[in-house]
Amino acid sequence: MPSIKFHYFNIEGRGEIIRLIFAAGGVDFVDERIEQSDWPALKTSGKYPFDQLPVIEVDGRMIGQSGSNARFAARLGGIAGKTSVEQAIADEVADCFLHDLFEQFVVFSFIEKDETKKAELKSKYVSETLPFYLGKLEKILQDNGGQYFTGALTYADVAFYRFINVGKQFLELKPEPVKYPGLTALYKRISELPNIQKYESSK
Repeated sequence: MPSIKFHYFNIEGRGEIIRLIFAAGGVDFVDERIEQSDWPALKTSGKYPFDQLPVIEVDGRMIGQSGSNARFAARLGGIAGKTSVEQAIADEVADCFLHDLFEQFVVFSFIEKDETKKAELKSKYVSETLPFYLGKLEKILQDNGGQYFTGALTYADVAFYRFINVGKQFLELKPEPVKYPGLTALYKRISELPNIQKYESSK
């Protein structure tokens, strides 16, 4: 196993999903947390690809981009999917959380400054966007046996777990076992994984 160091700010943000994937896969890594006050100097140092975080350092080599980091962490932990089809399904599902849903969430949570517009975007997200994606994801889950998105644990399941945690914290999401029985059970299943419980209790 190579020497792994994960570079991100001392917050959850875009980095928490990668920490969780490492944890779920049982990958030992150094969690290098960077304080905001130190970032301006580090950003201009030339140390980090694209002058941004997160970055995974592998035996001294820096690898950027959050999606690439997530997939790399999953491969190291053996939870990227066992076949090329499983990997494609895992990527398809994980991208919903890492990109589609997360980036829209960031817009009304942190980027949009007009309070009226912010409220409108959030309302549409909760009433239209989330039900659309959750309905599609419930079907993918059920079509693949109902336990995990590909039929076996992958980083897509961990990405779902992370997204729901964000939703519970910022959007007051509540379980909907009647509407999304598979997803409700999946969240509980991931939350009870020993490696996930160990990581969560260490925070």
